[in-house]
Amino acid sequence: MKTKLLILCLVVASSVQSQNLLQNPSFEQFSGNIPNSWTITNGSSQKETTTIKEGLASLNGLPESLSPFFAPAFRISQDFTLSDIEIYTLKFDYYIPGSVFTNNIDQIGFELRLINPADAFFFPSPANLTPAFGEWKTVELDFKILAFRGSATSTVIELTLAAGSSPGFTGTNAFFDNVIVAKKSTLTTTDFEKQDNPILYISREEIKLNSGYKDSSYVIYSLDGKAIKRGKNVSSDGIGISELSRGVYLLKLNDLSTSVKFIKE
Repeated sequence: MKTKLLILCLVVASSVQSQNLLQNPSFEQFSGNIPNSWTITNGSSQKETTTIKEGLASLNGLPESLSPFFAPAFRISQDFTLSDIEIYTLKFDYYIPGSVFTNNIDQIGFELRLINPADAFFFPSPANLTPAFGEWKTVELDFKILAFRGSATSTVIELTLAAGSSPGFTGTNAFFDNVIVAKKSTLTTTDFEKQDNPILYISREEIKLNSGYKDSSYVIYSLDGKAIKRGKNVSSDGIGISELSRGVYLLKLNDLSTSVKFIKE
């Protein structure tokens, strides 16, 4: 089975997760039906473990209306702190099941808002997108603080993700996953299709390395940076991964200064 891989351009074996300014960005942890570290201001949510973009769970957002005269809406937010005047990137994935004829979601949006205008020059970045149905879509935006005000050296930004439908419609839903806010320089990726790929193939049981890496020592990391497995690939033997749970991992080889991201099906 051929698997598309990305090599993360980091000097050490760490993941984008460690560079992410958000907590619980892939909605893996929930307290009941509320994702930890997030605040729901409109609608309700559920933990989803079958419709997933990254990791083992996603967020099922359910727009609700306060009255029959208001359009149903779902809004979820989290604050994060910026302390550098650099370019940052917001990325998130969303999925709307069905089609425009079967799911009445007519709005997907986001907003970046400065909590305290006295801290910095930063203009809100709201965006309403034309919804796409039936497949995962990635939204990406670059942004930065123009300058800090006075003696401020940091500021708090509120990120809001939103979905909505027209008045009178209920039972609509949209999924969110893999939300990233990080310095743009840490998110540089290189497609392995454009260079030598250290991995020959991946199955549910093993990772088979190309011959140039046959004697490499390795460490497999989870996305939160924990070392899951260590060893050495001897001769043509593969790296056994049958004991790993389904999800996304990083493989660090001693022959490479970077880490390989792979998916265990």
